[in-house]
Amino acid sequence: MPGGGLILLIDGLWSVLRGKCWVLYNMALKPVSSNTAWFLAPHLRSGRESVHGWKEALGTVPVELAERVCALVSDGLPGIDGLAQARGWPLQLCHRHLISALDHKLGHRRRQRTIQKPGRDIRTAVLELLETNNEGRVAIMCQEIVSLCGHPNCTVSLRYTARYFVRHQREYRTYLLYPEFHLPTTTSAVESMHSLLRKAISTVNDPRSLLLRADAYLRLRPTITCNGTDHQQKL
Repeated sequence: MPGGGLILLIDGLWSVLRGKCWVLYNMALKPVSSNTAWFLAPHLRSGRESVHGWKEALGTVPVELAERVCALVSDGLPGIDGLAQARGWPLQLCHRHLISALDHKLGHRRRQRTIQKPGRDIRTAVLELLETNNEGRVAIMCQEIVSLCGHPNCTVSLRYTARYFVRHQREYRTYLLYPEFHLPTTTSAVESMHSLLRKAISTVNDPRSLLLRADAYLRLRPTITCNGTDHQQKL
């Protein structure tokens, strides 16, 4: 692995074994200067994915690597921002998860041309905010989204997602604030590995076998392409 700063990407892969939920806490390190991510040993824990589980998982990262981490990329798991802040890591939240959540609530893929206000305008504003680092524009667009949330046609679920975005817009735009880190804006690299891991662990029926199989697979195939973002400032 090249020297210098490292970007830590994290995502959980859940399985049900004998009626009980288990989560593989998977972590990958992408050097700032490289488009290749290296996977660390997975951490297995019962129950649903949680910040407490991630605290345990991060505790397994070798100290010499943890000291080189300069930013964290994750989905929007509640509390993950506090975990990153406690370690002094800028947090980049996943754009793909956000847009997917919006599209699901809007039925975007099924009836793209029939989306009405305020959903269409909220989505347009969110997409603009994901790409601009003009702080004056950011403030205006955030106010507009909050106003649109008060529209009588705005559903409860859409309102929740839109307001969550406004509260965490800075974490969704971290790649703009730290262009020197070349941050990926999604956790897609880890999720791509999860697609392969699901096949590898599909026949196991107990937690120990699941962990051993996943660990062996990642040792045999420890890297994956992970493209960072080369941002050209947009005003």
